[in-house]
Amino acid sequence: MSVERSRIEGARRRAAGAKQLAAAVAAVGFLGVLGLARASHPGQAVSSSGSSGSSRSSSTSRSSGAFSFGSGTVAPSTGAAPQTDTHVS
Repeated sequence: MSVERSRIEGARRRAAGAKQLAAAVAAVGFLGVLGLARASHPGQAVSSSGSSGSSRSSSTSRSSGAFSFGSGTVAPSTGAAPQTDTHVS
């Protein structure tokens, strides 16, 4: 019976070690992907001009005259449920 118990204890130790290794690899992989994402998609655009002032232009002030999405406001709900059709085949 002690041979059986020692085999089980050894298997448990190997499984615990494998779990720790898998967790460590997952953590390193996560941090690596996080670093790559941060490096490739900066949260703020880098300005190449030497001025410290803001040179942003508002997209609402530009007008090409070709196409417009309208005023950009959302209409309030009418209170009625939308018309839907369901069909089961």
